[in-house]
Amino acid sequence: MPLLCALLLAACLAPRAAGAQSVDIEGGAVWRLDGASMDLDCAALRIEGAVDAADGQIAGVGHLDLAGQLAATTASLEVGGDWNNHGSFQAGSGTVVFSDRCNQSQSTLQGNTTFATLVIESARGKTYQFPSGATQDVSSALRLSGVAGQRMSIRSTTPGSRANVALDNAGSQQIAWVDVADMAAPSSAAWLAPGLPTAFNAIDSGNNQRWFALASVAPVMVPATSIWALLGLAVLTLLPAWRRLPAR
Repeated sequence: MPLLCALLLAACLAPRAAGAQSVDIEGGAVWRLDGASMDLDCAALRIEGAVDAADGQIAGVGHLDLAGQLAATTASLEVGGDWNNHGSFQAGSGTVVFSDRCNQSQSTLQGNTTFATLVIESARGKTYQFPSGATQDVSSALRLSGVAGQRMSIRSTTPGSRANVALDNAGSQQIAWVDVADMAAPSSAAWLAPGLPTAFNAIDSGNNQRWFALASVAPVMVPATSIWALLGLAVLTLLPAWRRLPAR
């Protein structure tokens, strides 16, 4: 297909930076995937023009740098590195997957993005950073998952300052084996992982808002009272009434 050939040709001809290839969609260029599937093999994808992924698949994106337009439509997009959105991302009903592909120990999401389905997963204990003060919206489904013995870390780019993930109240969520700190879910969105962290095999590392906390309030302990104290309280309660009884 013309687009597939053009992208592969761009990957081969693009200049290398530190040994990494890149696929560049220049300003003014308009590309449509038209059902094609392609694997960038961890090359960076830089978009200054416009790309419509349509119903295709783009796998193995090393880093995505979006300055132009990217329409997910119904496509699947796999990213192994960073997501830098300072352009226009149209989620459609597509799926964006962040994975262990490309052997990055850490990935960062920059900018404010609205996703339809967002999947972030790692079997290596990878760290994902969300931009402090920014919001990533998810309209349909959110999945955050590590594995036993290798919890995936979810962090803000600025320790002590929260980043936001807003899942639509009608959306679904699957969260397991994560270690979360400095994250928030806005009050207009769904509460994330609503329950004790242990219910999700997760760790609450602090400064989280509307994560885990629904069932995290400790029960209030009432001190035990002896039988003699109870009898004394009963006498004090009944004494005023006894004094008002008429004398015989």
